Amino acid sequence: MHAVFLVGGGHAHIQCLKQLCEESIPDTRFVLVSSNRYQYYSGMFSGFTEGLYKEEDIRIDLDNLSHKAGVQFIEATVTELDPENKRIVLDKGEALSYSIISFDIGSTTNNILSSSSTVRTVKPNYTFPDAIKELRDSPAPVIVGGGAAGVEISLSILASKKRLGQSGEVTLISSTRLLPGAPIGASAKLEAKCLEYGLHLFINEEVENIEDQIIQTSKRSIEHSGILLLTGPASPPLFQDIGVACTEEGYLLVQSTLQSISHPEIFGSGDCVTLSPYPKLAKNGVYAVRQGPVLWENIKRTLRNKELTTFKPQKRFLSILSTGGKEAMLLYDRVYLHGKIPWKIKHNIDRAFMKKYT
Repeated sequence: MHAVFLVGGGHAHIQCLKQLCEESIPDTRFVLVSSNRYQYYSGMFSGFTEGLYKEEDIRIDLDNLSHKAGVQFIEATVTELDPENKRIVLDKGEALSYSIISFDIGSTTNNILSSSSTVRTVKPNYTFPDAIKELRDSPAPVIVGGGAAGVEISLSILASKKRLGQSGEVTLISSTRLLPGAPIGASAKLEAKCLEYGLHLFINEEVENIEDQIIQTSKRSIEHSGILLLTGPASPPLFQDIGVACTEEGYLLVQSTLQSISHPEIFGSGDCVTLSPYPKLAKNGVYAVRQGPVLWENIKRTLRNKELTTFKPQKRFLSILSTGGKEAMLLYDRVYLHGKIPWKIKHNIDRAFMKKYT
């Protein structure tokens, strides 16, 4: 009897669970291990922040989905990986052996700025609802990070305050222009919209220090009632110094088959891995979703001793950022569009995605 462990409830693994609802693999036991019963969908974080979605609208019940798929669910955190003996250790001390194991545990937040109790992150993602409720209801929250997540969350908090008639101000600090990977015109339009909506926006400023009530940038001091760091990903600590091939940053290094380049019985997908043929590929949920079918197919092929298929990331993909008030900016390659219609498209895409798993 083979034992296949899926560690983490990310995009690729929930697709594997969905496939197991429709097909069975003989002589194989599947186990899902996740630190929390719920997997929260980051694409709807902005809508939840604004108050457009309830908490149950943005989460997938991994226990329920596992039960439907005939998969054992264990709510625990993997604290040790022993690749030579094909064994994992859970946070309660239990040791479990595997034939094949796959990791889809996401990344952590790059936080070297402060250990202040006022600093929040959105990872692991099941901590997001409580963290954002506390921050959203405070009088002067500051978001650090000018990427898509930082823009969405800051504008959603602002929209929530306006909708509820709450006083206070919302600040966004970015070390670069907003959306540095987008066309300059899109960044300029978005920066103009932020100012039009009343967001306190500071771009091209480095955060130098965070204290309990003050955040210091390279140009000014700003009073705050809480900080949310959206400063990019950092690798999870699990893979480091255990003999598994990793990048210098600590990400699990995998081939295009999503298979570890050092241990063929280990697979990985999503933000916790780096694809060796595409080392500069962004940590983006779009790629994780596309990796799901490849991962599932390759787990089956490994069990059957067949040649594996490969994942090739697409060069272009659609991105839609909520800007509050049921408006959004749509970006595709060099094209961008802002207004009500992009938000409706985003809403329908997100709802359709969640409907498949709930």
